[in-house]
Amino acid sequence: MKYTERRHHSHPSCELHMKNNLTTPYTCDGCNQTGFGLSFSCERCNYDLHQDCFSASSSMCHQFYKNSNFRFYDVPPDKLERFCDACGGDIKGFSYHCHQPGDSGLDLHPCCSKLPIQIEAEGVKLYLQKKLTSNCSWCGKKRLEKKFTGWSYVSTCDDIQFHVNCVMESLVKNCERSHFNCVNSPRIEFGGSSTLERSIVGNTERRMVTRTRMQDGFKKFWRIAKLVMGMIVSAIFGDPTYATVLLIESLVSSS
Repeated sequence: MKYTERRHHSHPSCELHMKNNLTTPYTCDGCNQTGFGLSFSCERCNYDLHQDCFSASSSMCHQFYKNSNFRFYDVPPDKLERFCDACGGDIKGFSYHCHQPGDSGLDLHPCCSKLPIQIEAEGVKLYLQKKLTSNCSWCGKKRLEKKFTGWSYVSTCDDIQFHVNCVMESLVKNCERSHFNCVNSPRIEFGGSSTLERSIVGNTERRMVTRTRMQDGFKKFWRIAKLVMGMIVSAIFGDPTYATVLLIESLVSSS
């Protein structure tokens, strides 16, 4: 059997073929979350799985939670309303659950469970953290909800911080609204008119202008911010082409 043709217990009647969804997002039939890039798919049945959902193991642990023991479930382990402790998204399908005495436990989407603790490109390092030290560069808040922080990627200088949830939602929404060039090309546009760019500029310009008092300083910050977002997108969806494309576009747009 070829590596690109595999069977999965969730869809045993057909072979799933590796597919690169560069132009349009898809909904993973495993975790019910949006996906981009590589997937295992059955076009006849319109069935798609994230790579991480396809290759999910029966159990795992995570360094954010000491002595954790997450077990894989095809469906949520009970009838409680559950959400991912990393991104805040609903748990409606494939997930990892860790029982915690006295509360509802911990839940992670398979893709979120595989987020790298450190990512680096072009000399910029980001670290995955459970909490922010200052406000997210996208939403302007430390918490996604009143009692929920959500995981974030933070640059070593702490100037750029993004909730994983904010990057995921902004990418999907802007793609659906055609703010990204998702038709006939794998390029993702972060042009001057995008909702994403305007929001980041609005949330960070005052802080950056006050700090640098120089237009060039903010331009440099924006170039780095776009690179950082590309790195996070690459980490979330497991497709390094996104980080490469964004880096090239950020350099071109700044020249």
